[in-house]
Amino acid sequence: MSMDLSIIIVNYKNSSSLKKCLSSIYQTLDNLEFEVLVIDNNSFDKKLEALEIEFPQVKFIRNKTNVGFAKANNRAAEFSKSATLLFLNPDTQLTDSAIASMYAHLIKNPNIGVFGPKVLNNDGSLQYSCRSFPTLWTGLFNRYSIVSRLFPGNRFTKRYLMTDYDHQETRNVDWVSGCCMMIRSSTFKTAGGFDEHYFIFNEDVDLCKILQDQGYRVVYFPHARVFHEISSSNRKVPFFITLKRHQGMSYYYQKHHSGNPLFQCLIQAMVAVRCMSQLFINLFK
Repeated sequence: MSMDLSIIIVNYKNSSSLKKCLSSIYQTLDNLEFEVLVIDNNSFDKKLEALEIEFPQVKFIRNKTNVGFAKANNRAAEFSKSATLLFLNPDTQLTDSAIASMYAHLIKNPNIGVFGPKVLNNDGSLQYSCRSFPTLWTGLFNRYSIVSRLFPGNRFTKRYLMTDYDHQETRNVDWVSGCCMMIRSSTFKTAGGFDEHYFIFNEDVDLCKILQDQGYRVVYFPHARVFHEISSSNRKVPFFITLKRHQGMSYYYQKHHSGNPLFQCLIQAMVAVRCMSQLFINLFK
């Protein structure tokens, strides 16, 4: 049966948040024909069985191994029955009419490739979920960097995080966060899906870059609001995740900034130094 929307959620040891997410979907989305596909990356989460009983309308797909975020989303997309996809993190919660308004706007604007809502922290404060494409300096001026914390008004941080934009008007941006991202199934296929070289992180930036290069718009839509619980910068990050994140950064620059060998060497050296510093700092958390 054809539907308006397929909502795809990748889960890994996150059943408590997932339950809230699923509840918010069925509480706020009642005027579209939709399906929900939850794909679990072999998280050995026994609570999932209870969620299957509580939400019998949800299709649960289980991977035999943890294949990563990009590959899991791609696999779930193959099961979808609709012309529009919504990629959603399990630690998000929807608000009334958010997804319906996004869907209506996307349908009216065929030149939009990727569509993202305003994303809020649990306390209602703004998350900077639309940003400029990363540059040589992004590692030093990202959301959690010491420089950005000490000097939040510096031009590099403002440019990357778009902190000088009031986030009140719909506008074209470089990329939007994959925590809540809407895209037509046909557009997703045209882009080749998420690049599976990324295990976790960076795949959303990459997809937006690919589609912009193909002539599509990436649009931030603040009239739809979604809550997203992000990890604290003080929380210890597993070694594997830190390593995979930086491998993704390295791959992104190799893929999209080929050319000057000296520039590439500089980028790779900076990514390696950033990775080692993150691993070192993590030892003391």
